[in-house]
Amino acid sequence: MENKNKNRLKYFKQTIFSQFMMAFEALLIEDLIHMAVPPSEAAKSFGEIIFLLTTIWYMYSLYKMVRCFDSNAKIVNGMYIALVTAFVIGATLASPGVEIFDDITKRFILFGVQVTLYSSFCMLIYYTIIEIFGENSNMEERMWGSAAVFLMIAISFASMYDIVCLVYPNATGVLHEMRFHSYMMCVAYSLNVVGALDTAFPEAIPIVKDISILEAVWSHLFGLLLVGRLLSK
Repeated sequence: MENKNKNRLKYFKQTIFSQFMMAFEALLIEDLIHMAVPPSEAAKSFGEIIFLLTTIWYMYSLYKMVRCFDSNAKIVNGMYIALVTAFVIGATLASPGVEIFDDITKRFILFGVQVTLYSSFCMLIYYTIIEIFGENSNMEERMWGSAAVFLMIAISFASMYDIVCLVYPNATGVLHEMRFHSYMMCVAYSLNVVGALDTAFPEAIPIVKDISILEAVWSHLFGLLLVGRLLSK
């Protein structure tokens, strides 16, 4: 049990680091690239490839993390398989230079991908919360696991914003291009919300703003639940 807890803590930390790198790249990678080279399609594609590689690392970190869970192994593994399958399909279609389907078909497939991603993330968040608040988790695991959940909330809601943008391409006030760059912008927007900062898209339509309110409420509610749980011990 001690060895399993040690591994679980290790993978919580690894997951957080990969999440932090995703957040860093979603917010800054494009600006950093433009400091070295002028804006261009090649520069945008390079940023997308870097973000894609980090996202693959995040998926691998999630896999290692959920493999250490004590309960509901079949359900958690099933959700993870659905998550990875959707990610592979979405990453292929949204990668730079990939034009397999026409725009309508591509939009429809990406819509299904993001619905699957959001649903799977929500289930993984639920079971991760159960895991970190279980009797077999110590204080350090709860703290690192809670940090992982908090960032998972931000990343999961990015899929929700992307879903809206696939239906309304100008939902954020910026044209959604059905590529990784657009998803990166959704991640950046979601991080603004959980960070309680001014919106990155002031011209977003009402449904995007309403979803951001739900995200803010959910992230703050999780913080309250965490504090209440820790104080009850």
